[in-house]
Amino acid sequence: MMQSAGFEDVPEQRVPVDLTIQGTIPPWLTGVLYRTGPGTYRVPSSVTPSKSVEIQHWFDGFGMNHRFEIHAGGQRVSYSSRKSCEDFEKEISEQGKIPVVQFGQKPDICQSIFRKFFTTFQQMACPTQPSDSPSGVNASVTLTPNMPGWDHIIEGLPSEVKLHDHSGPRYLVAKTDADLLQLIDPTSLEPLASATYSKLDPRLDGQLSAAHSCQDQDTNEFYNFSVKFGGRFPTYKVFRINSEGTVDIIAQIKDAPPSYLHSFAMTSKYIVLAIWQAHIAYSGLSILYNQNIAQSIEKWKPNVDSLFYVIDKKSGGVVAKYKTPPYFCFHQLNAYDDPATDDIVIDMSVYDDNSIIQHLYLDHLRSSSIKDSALIGRARRFRLPSVISSTSGRKTTREAQVEFTLPLSDSIELPSINPNYYHRPYRYAYGVNNSYSDASERMFADRIVKLDMQSGTGGDHKFWGIPGFTPSEPLFVPRPCGKAEDDGVLLSIVLDGNRGASMLVILDAKSMKECARAEMETASPVGFHGVWSQKRSSSAL
Repeated sequence: MMQSAGFEDVPEQRVPVDLTIQGTIPPWLTGVLYRTGPGTYRVPSSVTPSKSVEIQHWFDGFGMNHRFEIHAGGQRVSYSSRKSCEDFEKEISEQGKIPVVQFGQKPDICQSIFRKFFTTFQQMACPTQPSDSPSGVNASVTLTPNMPGWDHIIEGLPSEVKLHDHSGPRYLVAKTDADLLQLIDPTSLEPLASATYSKLDPRLDGQLSAAHSCQDQDTNEFYNFSVKFGGRFPTYKVFRINSEGTVDIIAQIKDAPPSYLHSFAMTSKYIVLAIWQAHIAYSGLSILYNQNIAQSIEKWKPNVDSLFYVIDKKSGGVVAKYKTPPYFCFHQLNAYDDPATDDIVIDMSVYDDNSIIQHLYLDHLRSSSIKDSALIGRARRFRLPSVISSTSGRKTTREAQVEFTLPLSDSIELPSINPNYYHRPYRYAYGVNNSYSDASERMFADRIVKLDMQSGTGGDHKFWGIPGFTPSEPLFVPRPCGKAEDDGVLLSIVLDGNRGASMLVILDAKSMKECARAEMETASPVGFHGVWSQKRSSSAL
């Protein structure tokens, strides 16, 4: 069975069930792990009852949210889950097709070229509006607790909906790379409202955004960008939402190519918008023609540089621009201002080209013989030198420096770090990795890696993995009152492909040895991202 069970439909579990615990859970670890990602890949068609609408790309799976609660004392772990887009699935069933642009879903091959052009121009004239139904959108890529800017939407919720203040988040917001947002109840996981960034502020009228926003933990300010296609170049609006819900556009970029950007970087002083090579053809209009992003990305051009735009968080505006040989990326590891210089340091998981997007189609992931050698990116450190001190400033595009790129054996994806070290100098990064030990049975990921980014290529990197296991994003939870950067645990939902069931695995982040696991009786889908909500505990041992 291996990893294929992680890419199939699973039923939701609305009523919490207790999991079977093996090992010892640290007594200070009390709280909730929220996870989001696909849960359904097939929707029966009401139009043709003998057929189903089949999702083709991993990123297009219909969302499901998961809740793993570790209760006080570590003697009980409960699990629940809930579909997040039931009304969207119902609409697809009634139409027998997916009515909106997706990430990778390919349109009907029987559709004529004339019909495709007609559909394109129809959508240009009358763009499809997101559903007003709370479960009418699919936005299950990342989760942000208590995202600012939602007060007026929450005030408009039906009177029977109550968001209570407790030791966890008041609400969750699910996000994706499109201009879609979804308000989630943190206890029941019920979708409460759907929205777009333009509902938070009408100036944020772009079609795409980053699923991975950034948040200043000191000020609770939320940062992201909105990109609107049109003309030769799109307009990237980099914005901030403060704790009161006020939106400020701190920069507009109008000379960068349209690109699919899943994330961006932030330091204590700057936002860095990295425009890697995932350029969307015909100034973005190819998305309307192809009805998806994956097929709209231009062919790889090895002579076209990737760009970095540096934006001052305080005063706004682009203050520097850099270039580097082309690469592709999904995720940043971390970024920070070098305290000894005027440089910015950015660590990313990079790919030599963007073919990884095609490798994440489900027929490929479900195969038992994935033989491609770069399903997981390599950690690369970029340095943007002399951001402010250079007299050339914004007028000149300068060279970014590559300090090191780790080998494929130390590959990393779905990265996380100790959250206390976000946007500051750090040492350790954690993520999924592939041992490439058996090419005939290669999985998307078969172990978790701990990278020593301070030592670079000479680092003493550590791993945890068990044959036949597929781990998900490992989230770092720091031990309260812990002083060392790696004093804490990693939480990962791991699929046992031999048993066809999943488990919550808890690793000691220092030694990378297993502390405990909480076993499920069913498989949990291989999902995307999650967030931990720590509950107050009297024990910090």
